[in-house]
Amino acid sequence: MNLENPSQENVTYMLNEITAKLKMVNASVFENLTLESIHYESLVDIYTVIHRKKTISLREMQLFAEELRTIRK
Repeated sequence: MNLENPSQENVTYMLNEITAKLKMVNASVFENLTLESIHYESLVDIYTVIHRKKTISLREMQLFAEELRTIRK
């Protein structure tokens, strides 16, 4: 998947992957996020870091969750 080109499909894909990797119980918090309502580059950055990590500690999960709050415009 080419994440360089912003699209709603890419947003949905990254959010699904992030919630799965972070084992987020309340993934519904991302339901209304659209390409127009977020900072796309920030989401790509967060996704890239999370995707590269083999394991994620509880503290890192918390930090990533906090960072995800900042992607809204």
